[in-house]
Amino acid sequence: MKAIIITTPLGNGHNAVAQAISTYLTEQHVENVVLDLYENIQPMLKDIISKGFYLSMKSLTLMKDFASDLYDFNQKRDATSEYSISHVQNQMLASKLNKVIAEYSPDLIICTQVYAAQVVDVLKEKGRVTATAIGIITDFTVQTYWEDVEHFEYVVVGSELLSYQLKKRNIQPKRVLPFGIPIAEKFSVKKSKQEACSLLGINTHKKNVLIMGGGMGFGSIDKYIEEIDRSDLDLQMIVVCGNNKSLYKKLQGKSTHKKMIVYGFVNNVDVLMDACDCILSKPGGITTSETLAKGLPMIMIDQLPGVEDRNVEFLLNNGAALFATKTFSIDETLHVLLDSSQRQRNIQTAIKSLAKPHATKNLCDFLISEISRQQKAKGDLR
Repeated sequence: MKAIIITTPLGNGHNAVAQAISTYLTEQHVENVVLDLYENIQPMLKDIISKGFYLSMKSLTLMKDFASDLYDFNQKRDATSEYSISHVQNQMLASKLNKVIAEYSPDLIICTQVYAAQVVDVLKEKGRVTATAIGIITDFTVQTYWEDVEHFEYVVVGSELLSYQLKKRNIQPKRVLPFGIPIAEKFSVKKSKQEACSLLGINTHKKNVLIMGGGMGFGSIDKYIEEIDRSDLDLQMIVVCGNNKSLYKKLQGKSTHKKMIVYGFVNNVDVLMDACDCILSKPGGITTSETLAKGLPMIMIDQLPGVEDRNVEFLLNNGAALFATKTFSIDETLHVLLDSSQRQRNIQTAIKSLAKPHATKNLCDFLISEISRQQKAKGDLR
């Protein structure tokens, strides 16, 4: 059994999902490879697209209302016309990707981003690819772009509660796998706060707030730290700067009244989550899924326009997170959460109803079983 996992350089989440799936499949002795859609066609194109995405998102965060409206407008466009720019681009990319897929001859093709899925769908439509294809939606919404992915056997979504959105996008229930957004298996393991704090050398007797700004370093983390530091809350701040080296350097030299522990890029976010009582974070689909899996209450900040706006709506409407705004500040939000045992019970109940800690395992086990069944039916023993 062989699998190709196709991702794109548009944000860190798609790559994290691809890696989580690859790791689990490897553990199950399934041969697999992770491919970047653009890198395997033209490495220079990958660099241009990656930098362009970063700069556009950074610019659009300064004009969130406009950017959100632009996202809604793009969602309504007709991308299926054979004369549309995206259709022509997909045809060109499909021709080049076909050679890579043919050489590897996979049984499974898993796409962690919709643009990659659209390109593979072109090949499925033309009969050039017969492998079982799976598309993974990595946010708690269903973009209209998924309507173009008509020939995939399955589409993975973060929750059963997205069923009506899927129906509106003409995606049939038999194609839907509501296993959840795939995340690393380590987020399905829960350590006690005392054990996690002991591993990290952190005081176990205070409330700990984990503050993260996402892998691309967007947001106003230093502003939130100052607001929390001025508050009367008795807590410690655990800050993860990720790849934002300038923020890390700035915070390393920052003096605060409350104890603040600053990290750069880390590989133990799962342990940090177990050590903390809540998290302040940009509501990306992967971070959100990891947080839900850990049962950690989230205060959402600095959402990127578009799909992250939809993540905010989904979590708020289902009572699973809080949202800090200009008129409902960080310190107010923390008081609402940390000072009310009833609020904490309510949010924990909502989190449990949405969490999918074993999403990766459940998805991969299903796919392995499905491909094994198909191979047995064909008499294929490879």
